[in-house]
Amino acid sequence: MDVAMMIGVGLVKDSDAVFFQYLGEDQKPRALTIPTSGKPVYKFQNVRLVGVDIAEDIGEFKSTKLNVYLESSAGNVVLVTSGLTTLWSQAVMTALMGLYNSYDLDTRFTLNSWKGTSKMKPCFANVKIGEAKVSDQMLYDQLSELRADRATDKITAVLRDSVDILRHALGVTEAEVVVDAAPAEALPEDIDF
Repeated sequence: MDVAMMIGVGLVKDSDAVFFQYLGEDQKPRALTIPTSGKPVYKFQNVRLVGVDIAEDIGEFKSTKLNVYLESSAGNVVLVTSGLTTLWSQAVMTALMGLYNSYDLDTRFTLNSWKGTSKMKPCFANVKIGEAKVSDQMLYDQLSELRADRATDKITAVLRDSVDILRHALGVTEAEVVVDAAPAEALPEDIDF
C-alpha cells in the first residue's frame, strides 16, 4: 500500500497539536497545522478505512503500534499511528468496530481527535458519520472495565482481536507499506490529502 504521509498521534506532550507528520529518521516530527490560521489539525474529514494493522518493536523503546490507514476522497492514503494501548487507540478501535458492526466499511467518515486536560494530556478520538457518533458500546464497556482493573495484557489482547476482525473484513492480509515522502507543507483547512 502506498502511503502519502505517516502521522503520529500525541508525540509532543507540551504541544496543542494532536497529529504530527513524520519527516524522516533524522528529523523531528512536525505538527500538522491549518495554513491559514496556524492552528492544529484535529480532524480528517471524508475518509474511509482501507487498512489497519499492528506493528511490533518500533523505535528505540520497541513499542507496539496501532496503524490505521485512511484514504481521502482524492485517493491518497495516510497512515495514522499510535501506541496500541493508548486511550486514542482504544477510542479509535471502539469507533471502527462500531463502523464495522453498523455500517459498510466503505462508508466515509470524519475522524476527530483532541487532547485531554489531565496532567498527562492523553489524546482521544471519535468517528462521526454526519453528526452521528459511531461506537461499539460492548467494546467500550469491556475496555473501560479492563482499564479499571489495570489489565493491560487483556486490553492488548482485545485490541489485537479487534484489529484481526477489521483486517479480515477489509480483506487485508500482510502488506508491505511504502511511504512516498513528499516535501513537508502545511495542510489546507479542509484537508483532503
